[in-house]
Amino acid sequence: MHASTKWLIGIVAIVVLVSLPLASGYQYPLVFPYEWHKALHIFGAVIFVGNIIVTGAWMLLAERTRDPSVIQFAARTANWADVLFTGPGVILVLWNGLVLAHQLNGIYRTSWIAAALGLFALSGIVWVVFLIPYQHRLIQRSGDEFLRTLHRWYFWGVIATILPLVSLVLMVVKPTLW
Repeated sequence: MHASTKWLIGIVAIVVLVSLPLASGYQYPLVFPYEWHKALHIFGAVIFVGNIIVTGAWMLLAERTRDPSVIQFAARTANWADVLFTGPGVILVLWNGLVLAHQLNGIYRTSWIAAALGLFALSGIVWVVFLIPYQHRLIQRSGDEFLRTLHRWYFWGVIATILPLVSLVLMVVKPTLW
């Protein structure tokens, strides 16, 4: 695993650990006015969702060239895009979302927030457990094994993309789920 990816996973893990008191009901004071937390939350969602969609498209276009060096370059670029965009997007979405949720009624009293957070967490698990390891294997493999790994990466990538998109819809529509 590339050092930048390890660093990113470490930073996200720290943010998650610092956020656990928020998830358990502790209310951190607003660091910025409410509107700024909301803007940072939306900005995080834009760079997070934008990058995961663009990364999938980038890899698909690279595969269509059938040139292993192009595809491996795309895999390396996807790794750096995760460090530069996906990770910071996750941090902005998670931290500001939890702060904002507590300004409403809390995470567990508002069903759409609880569901959206659960989907977001599940997408993070898919990212760490499946996508990152497959992405690193793509950089190292070739031939048929490379294509099998790439198609597994696509499968889990679609799941890791759909989950936050559903979460985004829940954030906009705000349905009462239970």
